[in-house]
Amino acid sequence: MSKLINIAVVGLGQVGNYLLNELNTKKKDIELKTSKKINVIAVSARSINKKRKFKVNKKIFYKNPLEIFKKNNIDILYEAIGLSDGISKKVVETALKSKIHVITPNKALISKHGNELAKLAEKNKVNLEFEASVAGGIPILRSIKEGLATNKISKVYGILNGTSNYILSEMENSNENFADVLKKAQILGYAEPGNPKLDLNGFDAFAKVRILSALAFNSKISKHKCLMEGIEKIELKDIKIANQLDLRIKLLGISELKNNHLF
Repeated sequence: MSKLINIAVVGLGQVGNYLLNELNTKKKDIELKTSKKINVIAVSARSINKKRKFKVNKKIFYKNPLEIFKKNNIDILYEAIGLSDGISKKVVETALKSKIHVITPNKALISKHGNELAKLAEKNKVNLEFEASVAGGIPILRSIKEGLATNKISKVYGILNGTSNYILSEMENSNENFADVLKKAQILGYAEPGNPKLDLNGFDAFAKVRILSALAFNSKISKHKCLMEGIEKIELKDIKIANQLDLRIKLLGISELKNNHLF
């Protein structure tokens, strides 16, 4: 007999919305592969009326996410509000203190408070899982924490922000300006349709670098010692100049840089 797992989902933005849809449509697949029966017993978002792929059950909807803790049978809380402090931090702290396992893709929260939240989880003997906060599709965090636990890591580099990577590549390939390519990215779902600022100003990649660095080098990285610069002011002429410089570097035989943007 499959074990029943009660789940609360807090935050129905792009990520939370996708997750809840997956939980609703793939219950049988999850049960078959894990022997766990998924039961969503609480959902919280700013609005129940927002257009979504599915209807939110009014009986389990809470506008105030802290109200969900009145239910005393939550096994896992999924936090996808996305703030570094405020209600995101309060919800996660309350869940951990209530001995509820927490899963979050919130890189802003983890990069700033991950250490103290991990200690709180350990104290209450529950899990704080944040694999999806950095390159969740690979995955990389569990590989560093477990698979490479005895290895000495000297550097970490790669493409950490898909929005920036798409925009810069598309500007180069299509010869279109930043604003036009951003609109295209929003239509395709590569950039937030409402406010893609965190992707464009560099904060998304910055938060991921802090998490990766903390795990890889076992050290908390101060935000005051990191340089962060976004791509909002990139113009088409910058792309062309970069390509010209790239060509000169190749001719000099110094390095092969093309298509290896680091963001």
